[in-house]
Amino acid sequence: MKRLVLLGSGHGEVSALPILARRLLQGKDLGRLLFVDDNIIRTRDAVGLVKWVKESNQSDFGEWVRYVRLAARRSRLGGVLAIFDGDAPTFPAGSRSPFCAAMAAKSMAAAATAAGAGSIFSLAVVFACVEYETWIVAGAESLAGKSFRDGRQALPAGVEFPEGSPESHGKRWLEKHCQGYRPTRDQGALTELIDFRVVREKKLRSFARLEHAIDQLLEAAGKDTFISTPG
Repeated sequence: MKRLVLLGSGHGEVSALPILARRLLQGKDLGRLLFVDDNIIRTRDAVGLVKWVKESNQSDFGEWVRYVRLAARRSRLGGVLAIFDGDAPTFPAGSRSPFCAAMAAKSMAAAATAAGAGSIFSLAVVFACVEYETWIVAGAESLAGKSFRDGRQALPAGVEFPEGSPESHGKRWLEKHCQGYRPTRDQGALTELIDFRVVREKKLRSFARLEHAIDQLLEAAGKDTFISTPG
């Protein structure tokens, strides 16, 4: 088995992303090809990694590429999966361009080729829209009535998925419905409890992209080829 290295920016994601990746890999036919490195590389958020340089009228990916190089140093590397919240108003930071998850991910995947992505290792970039908690809220019904190890209720029994776009809810909804919600303490626990079948039923584009990215990394590992996706 080869190593899947994770990059993420949030405090809560440090505990949640390894659980998320491991659970999703377990449901894949080729999941045995990769094991999750629990030592996640914590970065800034995407707008902190990529900035707009007015003087040269172009994006500066230097900080992002530096983190990709750190990930590439891990032994037995089978792939790098970078997951960021997709709640930035503009991208790159300092530009006038409205944030678009697809365009941001493509530009970061392309820039990562400078660190060897696509040629000596595989990398996938995914944005959770609008944020990691959006994926948790999408599985709210499966969390209703379940409890954390400390006895607190994850979500009240009978709670229903909120109205509106499935990708418009996140941390604020959890803070309202999950007693004492703290990302650093609860994101990982909620990720353990959630039923991903319920999440898939909401047809969130960003979650579908996450699963597709994992499929792409597994396929590349199985064929001993390298990708930098999306491209």
